[in-house]
Amino acid sequence: MFRYARMILIPLVLLVFGLTVAAGAAPANLPATSPHGVLVDRVLPLAHLDRLDGSAGAPAAGFHRWRQALYELRRASEDPTGWPDPLDALSSVRAARAADRRIVPLGLIHAQYDRIEDGGSLTTGEILSVATLAEATYDGSDVRFVLAEPWLIDRGAGSLKALRLDPGDGGGMRPLVPGSPLAVSYARTGPKTLRLEADLTDGRTLQASTVLEVKALVTPDPTETWQITATESYGGAYGTGQAYVYLSDQHTTLTNPVVVSEGFDLDNSMDWPVLYELLNQQNLIEDLRADGFDAVVLDFTEATDPIQRNAFVLTALLQQVRDAIGPDRTMTLIGASMGGLVTRSALLWSEQQGIDHRVRTWVSFDSPQKGANIPLGLQEWLFFFKSESADAEYLLSRLDTPAAKQMLLYHHTNPALSPPGPAPEFDDFYGQLTDMGGWPATPHKVSIVNGSGQRADQGFAPGDQLIEYEYRSFLVDIDGNIWAVPDGGSQLIFKGMIEKIWPLPDRYKKITVEGTLPWDGAPGGYRASLAEMDTTAVDYGDIVALHDNHCFIPVISALALDVTDPFFDIAGAADLLSLTPFDEVHYPAENQEHVTITPESKPWFMNAVMRGVSGVAPRPVPQPSLISFGAPYPNPFNPRTRLTADLATGGVISLEIFDVRGRLVATLADGERLSAGPHQWQWDGREDGGGAAAAGIYQARLSGLGQVRVRTLTLVK
Repeated sequence: MFRYARMILIPLVLLVFGLTVAAGAAPANLPATSPHGVLVDRVLPLAHLDRLDGSAGAPAAGFHRWRQALYELRRASEDPTGWPDPLDALSSVRAARAADRRIVPLGLIHAQYDRIEDGGSLTTGEILSVATLAEATYDGSDVRFVLAEPWLIDRGAGSLKALRLDPGDGGGMRPLVPGSPLAVSYARTGPKTLRLEADLTDGRTLQASTVLEVKALVTPDPTETWQITATESYGGAYGTGQAYVYLSDQHTTLTNPVVVSEGFDLDNSMDWPVLYELLNQQNLIEDLRADGFDAVVLDFTEATDPIQRNAFVLTALLQQVRDAIGPDRTMTLIGASMGGLVTRSALLWSEQQGIDHRVRTWVSFDSPQKGANIPLGLQEWLFFFKSESADAEYLLSRLDTPAAKQMLLYHHTNPALSPPGPAPEFDDFYGQLTDMGGWPATPHKVSIVNGSGQRADQGFAPGDQLIEYEYRSFLVDIDGNIWAVPDGGSQLIFKGMIEKIWPLPDRYKKITVEGTLPWDGAPGGYRASLAEMDTTAVDYGDIVALHDNHCFIPVISALALDVTDPFFDIAGAADLLSLTPFDEVHYPAENQEHVTITPESKPWFMNAVMRGVSGVAPRPVPQPSLISFGAPYPNPFNPRTRLTADLATGGVISLEIFDVRGRLVATLADGERLSAGPHQWQWDGREDGGGAAAAGIYQARLSGLGQVRVRTLTLVK
């Protein structure tokens, strides 16, 4: 939900573990059959099955390498249908964890395969590989490891006789019985290495290992879970989901709801523990509960469905919330990432139908209100390698889902178009929003974004190279290079090459575009997709990220500005609110990771919630006729900034500077009696003791006349 991620791709781990021969008949000179029915020479085994040989020195296999190994064995088999499809692994994991979130499914491959030696003779190899199919747990103090069908594959020399697992908790080896949970309790968070021993019927013992990330030891349970089914269909189907209701300790029933919509969940793996972690950045959800608010978090069954279908799931949930709280209360609705479009669509439809949705404040959090961006060169990279890598094939399939097509500003096509554009679903969806009125009329509309308001780019210029991947050997030459789209001119954005040893076929592709807007490096909430590619270990060559991040949600999209320049000067706009449909906008000085809650943005969320929920007495709201506290200038600043205020009447005024922990740093006015009219102060970035304040976020608090005004300052060095 909150991180696309972990919202439109979450995570973008791109591997080239296996460059396989395209589907179809085996090339000439390869035997049609082999002793074990799996001839790995039908593929180029860059997953290095030979290294996963059951020896003590075999490398640990994470989920992606394990899946690629299965992918290669299946593609190399004379009967691929006799092997489970590795792309189905995630769906079975979701089903297991839906029944019990403590479960961490394990996959185990024990198999023989054949290969051709230099002299032309056949030889036999053997693989033992284990992996956690859920790579992380948020309930580390109570884990249940389960080895279950269809991910227990035993086709090796000598059958599996007994299994033992050391889960890395300090308790050593213990029996692992297929189908039976192995209970484990971790005392600390962090990565845990799991080691497996397999006794075979022929008397041998093989070994394998994998890694599990313990994100948290305990995640609190929701108070209750509601199953939600839409009452309106879209495209002939009714959407479904579940809502996690997490009440304040002050309540026994839903009283003061803050409803949150999930965003684009790439593989529908973001269950309650993941959503709780994302919502509780900066302790946000727990602080809201302490203030008397109840969280209602919507998790879609299929987040990649058309946005309109999931919007109808939300309208059904809002009806259930209204029924629970009664006719006299209102609520705050938050949509993060794609959730901002789901909530917008739901509110528009409700108002069009004359439904009193009773959403008093709507918060769009780093949402692609005018489109999202995944570098087109990266999309072409996936398309080029999709028949070679399980991960590339799966991730491309996610980009081709209805919801992704509705959001991406540029979507890959075959053949490539120049200039490129969105998929037809994009114009259809945004056109439907316009036909319904464009923007909800009833609620107070707030946009909170992660993109820079100071025109900060992502560290590279239009057309710059983003990824360098080149490998040369006597077996195969590989290129997979990516460039950013240009600013209007013509530019190569992808160059792909796979030259294989004869008689295997070669492949080449170059993509050049022109007439594009420079979305890849524009100000916006970013995704670290490029850095993730760089840190992904591949067995042949090295994927080098020349830059870490790319713009994912352009700030002009998140603010829905009536401008076309991705580098529009937001902070310098004379009347910003005249360019946006939002009543209130908040943006940082620097680009931040998509849907990250920071010490600076947390008060923005708290204030929006306070305003929207009528069941909680709001914090005192200053009357604008008494104190006007101007925007600091410059901001960000170094070494000094100017603060201004206009008082409607004379009175005693204090002006103090606090850091993000609430510590008083500097006092600019201490109970001074001032006359009516304009006043100004200057802060030179020093603390009251005379020392220089550290770079970071600060809050200037102006109090007096029974009112309080707050402005956020950013000190840079």
